Amino acid sequence: MSLNSNPVIDQPLVVILGDDHQAYGMVVDRFWQEEEVAIRPISSPLPLSPGFGGITLSGDGRVIPLADPVQLSQWIMAKKTTVSRVPPTVNAALHKTETPTILVVDDSIHVRRYLVLTLTRAGYGTEQAKDGHEALDLLKNGLPIQAMICDVEMPRLDGYGVLDAVRKQSQFANLPIIMLTSRSSAKHRKLAMNLGASAYFSKPYNEQQLLQSLIDLGVKV
Repeated sequence: MSLNSNPVIDQPLVVILGDDHQAYGMVVDRFWQEEEVAIRPISSPLPLSPGFGGITLSGDGRVIPLADPVQLSQWIMAKKTTVSRVPPTVNAALHKTETPTILVVDDSIHVRRYLVLTLTRAGYGTEQAKDGHEALDLLKNGLPIQAMICDVEMPRLDGYGVLDAVRKQSQFANLPIIMLTSRSSAKHRKLAMNLGASAYFSKPYNEQQLLQSLIDLGVKV
């Protein structure tokens, strides 16, 4: 299936679903086609978000999460009921809390998507850049972020170049920047830290340690 092709139904529609006790309406922006897929489980110490039971891989290698519409609707309704019972003063305080946004910079789309999945599950907002040049353009155009996770080996501008350029701008002097790379030698780590990296992880990495590093750097959800 290709989302670049024309959808069969190119307008919003409502899908009615439910069980013996409750019916729900789910808004669908567009519909392409029905397709049989192989469901793959996700092995991760972090639990899946409610309503999602696994993933499938598209023909071009994209990772596609699979949702159970009934479970997802039930979870949404349960959350809505819970929030409505929160006292007004507490509810107002919750709305004042902004979700930290992490900029993920890596030339591998698979690495970016996996990192985004990890961060999203942990409660963070995310933005993506495919190389250092695009990352700097996003910052130059005013993208508000609270931290960056950056690869080293990238086309056009590598991670060292990103560190050097970002740290030269006073408004980003204290921006947490975590380097995540396949380069594991002490020489590369030292160079990154000298250029202003806040932390350095080599691939393969531990998800929990990466998330804990964000918390230690003051980026909390």
